[in-house]
Amino acid sequence: MNLARKAFTGASWVSLSSLVGNGLQLLQLALLARLLPPQDFGMIALATVVVGFAQAYTDMGMGNAVIHRQDATHRQLSSLYWLNVLTGFAIFCVVQILAPLLAELWSTPALTGVIRWCAVIFLIEPLGQQFRLQLEKALRFGMLAAIEIAASLLTISVALYTALHGAGAYALVWGPLAGAACKAACLVMFGWSKSPPSFRLDAGDLKGFLRFGVYQMGERSINFLGFNLDKLLLGSLLGMQALGYYTVAYQLMSRPYQVFNPILTRVAFPVFARMQGDDARMRKGFLRMIGVVALIMFPVYALMIALAQPLLGVVLGSAWQPAVGIFQILAVLGFFYSLGNPLGSLLLAKGRTDIGFYLNLFMIVLYVPAILLGARYGGEGVAWCLIAATAFGLFPVGFLVRYRLVGLRPREYLATIFPMLVCAVVVGWLAHLVDSSLSAHANPARLVMLSAAGGLIYLAFVYKWKKHEWKELWTALH
Repeated sequence: MNLARKAFTGASWVSLSSLVGNGLQLLQLALLARLLPPQDFGMIALATVVVGFAQAYTDMGMGNAVIHRQDATHRQLSSLYWLNVLTGFAIFCVVQILAPLLAELWSTPALTGVIRWCAVIFLIEPLGQQFRLQLEKALRFGMLAAIEIAASLLTISVALYTALHGAGAYALVWGPLAGAACKAACLVMFGWSKSPPSFRLDAGDLKGFLRFGVYQMGERSINFLGFNLDKLLLGSLLGMQALGYYTVAYQLMSRPYQVFNPILTRVAFPVFARMQGDDARMRKGFLRMIGVVALIMFPVYALMIALAQPLLGVVLGSAWQPAVGIFQILAVLGFFYSLGNPLGSLLLAKGRTDIGFYLNLFMIVLYVPAILLGARYGGEGVAWCLIAATAFGLFPVGFLVRYRLVGLRPREYLATIFPMLVCAVVVGWLAHLVDSSLSAHANPARLVMLSAAGGLIYLAFVYKWKKHEWKELWTALH
């Protein structure tokens, strides 16, 4: 099977896993939004920021080097494995100690227990992390899909069961922990049966990974902090309820690109890593990937903006209507996030984690003043300022980075996405006109019909405009 076919097969499995997993997460969000108050979501958002920031350090930034390095030995992989396990335990201990101080920082004593429980993830994930990366490197996404779907089913089951039995905010903690334990157990059973790590931890085995790891760790830390500064500041300045509305709107907005983008990027990284010396092939592959992202994501976000009020009414219930305005603005940000995300696959495949580090450092320099300015005007102000900062990083700066990596010119990039953008805006505007002419009541059937009709009209427009590119992509995959 050639590389294109392997990539297509891998993408199919990743798409199944992503659709099922994120569909279950959306269902969980819709159900828990009716069982828990906004304050609980706000509190979990802060705990997740703390734990998510610490997760950048669990593999010392060297995990993705397993995929990038095509010649890693069993001795090197063994040392990396035990380094991950020991680092996870150390971070768990640190978070346990710091939890009361962090809770006091946000004047929310209940955060102490929540953060401590969230930190259990550091004892679980490192056990299976390397085996997951090895499966991705081998493009064995079918097995990964089965494991991830099983973990998602357990996550929603535990979360709903505990919420119905009065667990409150802890339902948002124990569900993901159960899913993580299921996933790690499956990966460990597979990994140890195929190629169990030796019991060794030798600094000499890690030399070829250190430079990659340092920049990757720094990039993750800065990237995560940049993406979550809005939540940290909103929680401090406006309280848990305002943060809850913002967080749930943000989660709903980010769901589409979290569903779709990994279908491409998880497969693109190992595929690009195999062709890392051929800039022309990488450039062509990246343009195809961006074209597919724009084709799918642009109409989704256009319709989310146009149909925001009935969408939140159907998915979350009437209690969440105060979040409609924030959600519409954040959906504009979704356009940019979905386009910016695939760049990471090029950086990792080229081994240029240093560029990723400096790019994210630059972005956080933009985000800090933008969020501080926007926080004066509440969640909507933060969302607008994030849009301005992200647009600057994605286009002027992003153009330079893509050109330096593979010689991709701005004209080629814009020509790839422009037809889809125009068609999506037109379809979104038409959907809004139709919806606003009907009753204000949030009707699920009407929402589905409008979305489906808008999607079909959009596809008809784009097919007429980009017929040649579609045929070329289909030929490449077959």
